[in-house]
Amino acid sequence: MKKNIHIFLMSAALLVSACNDSFLDRMPHDKLTDANFWQTEQHLRSVTNTFTGSLVGKEWLNKTEIAGDSAPWAISTAWRNIGGGYFSSDISQINSVWYAAYSGIGKTNYFLNNYNRATGVKEEVRERYAAEAYFYRAYNYWILTSFFGDVPLITEELNLESPDVYRGRDKREDVIERITKDLEDHYKALPEHIEAGSADFGHISQTAALALLSRIYLYNGRYGDAVSACERAMTSTYYKLYNTGHPESDYLDLFTYKGRASRNNANHETILSFIYNYDLGETARTSHNLSRECWVPNDYARFVPTASMIECYLTKDGQIWNPDSATSYEDVFKDRDPRMTMSILPPGTKWEGGESGDKLNTDKTIFTYPKFDNSKDGCMTYTGYYMRKYIEPETVQFVKHDDNDIVFIRYAEVLLNYAEAKEMLGQLTQDDLDKSINLLRDRVGMVHMTLTPPAGSDIRSEIRRERRVELFFEGHRYFDIIRWKQGKLLGQPLLGVRKDYLDPSRLKIKLSDLKWQSVNGKEYLILESGRTFDPDKNYLLPVPFKQMQMNPNLAPNNPGWN
Repeated sequence: MKKNIHIFLMSAALLVSACNDSFLDRMPHDKLTDANFWQTEQHLRSVTNTFTGSLVGKEWLNKTEIAGDSAPWAISTAWRNIGGGYFSSDISQINSVWYAAYSGIGKTNYFLNNYNRATGVKEEVRERYAAEAYFYRAYNYWILTSFFGDVPLITEELNLESPDVYRGRDKREDVIERITKDLEDHYKALPEHIEAGSADFGHISQTAALALLSRIYLYNGRYGDAVSACERAMTSTYYKLYNTGHPESDYLDLFTYKGRASRNNANHETILSFIYNYDLGETARTSHNLSRECWVPNDYARFVPTASMIECYLTKDGQIWNPDSATSYEDVFKDRDPRMTMSILPPGTKWEGGESGDKLNTDKTIFTYPKFDNSKDGCMTYTGYYMRKYIEPETVQFVKHDDNDIVFIRYAEVLLNYAEAKEMLGQLTQDDLDKSINLLRDRVGMVHMTLTPPAGSDIRSEIRRERRVELFFEGHRYFDIIRWKQGKLLGQPLLGVRKDYLDPSRLKIKLSDLKWQSVNGKEYLILESGRTFDPDKNYLLPVPFKQMQMNPNLAPNNPGWN
């Protein structure tokens, strides 16, 4: 068994064959050996192209969003169980996170051990690609430390005889110190920006490294360092919010075909994304299935917005929304933060989900009412709400036709990281808000945030609300809950639409046939109850059982886990 331990760290065989990102350069890989490799810039580039696999694309949402409380998967899944606190250390999904991250780290270590063999390539070129390797190594360690805390810090290429194959866990703070130092030491070797829509898009820029630095610093309570990283990123003359002067659609377009940075050179907000391309032909095309999963015309919607997400959005004039102010389903969407109706499907919107749940609606191309019955003539929802963000209506009828970018880092996150870090330091000013959060609000025509929060709230809560709204369905929410030590939110039931918002005369199903839960005297549709969160256990995932078996030096496991 020991011969197979950590074999995933030894990635040399994969490095010249695993590139599947259609927007990054390709090269013939036949007859390449280690002896004749490492000679040209194209060799270096072909290896760094493989690093993008660490981003995993749409599958990242399948983990992080399902584990959160904003848009879970409609049916029971392992990641929903993880978020709900009922799982064991031997489930394959946890092991796959560990395995994939160390596989990515193995690739970067292999590159860093060999790239200087390309002596015919200019030093500044070699160092640019080395900086990309440091970026992806840091990214994978960010994933590992965020999920597991202390993890083995592997920075050298391993073979089966390497003593680090059986290395114990290093302290989280030591891992963070090493990866942030790597990024700080090497990010200036990268280009300041990567042109949107160019053949080079998908590679790493200085601003991408600074954005990742700001995220890592923020997640680990190093708020002064986070501010510094954000400020350096904010000096970029290239990166800015995608804002064409159309507040009714710019935020929506950012996640669709229209705004994707891989093909739209006007999008200077997306700093790094996973790129798909369906147009390459059957053998080379890459695509995902998000539109159909969210609006599948003959089944249930996969990702479904929750009541907690619905109630999070402010009114358009910046006040906390009162759920009792709505008397109908349509009322829920009226006069709210415009990002709500660009993220969550409102009545009256064009759609391709088949028949709605409205007996009065005869136009299948317009959404009017949620569908709760499981007949095969339209998309049903377990919460009463549907996604709109990332959805391309014209691809819903087809399987695996989506090729809009899945965003991993965008400039909006830098602005949010900056505001949060400044507030945590006790240094937040109105000027800070005006050059960060209020730029996000300006884009959608929303009133400005001020240092005086809405009645019943506080400025920290409002900054966190802004983050949840702006970054909804982008893979941040689970990690935010964990780092804010608000795990109790994950232990709450997953709820849907309020019963009194629905008109029984319009529905194709009896309200009594649905499951409801009373909250503060109001009946909510219930997606999942029985969730729990143990603060002494669930802020970290367990080191996977399989990894503990293979390497006993990983013991002891995280608190509460065997």
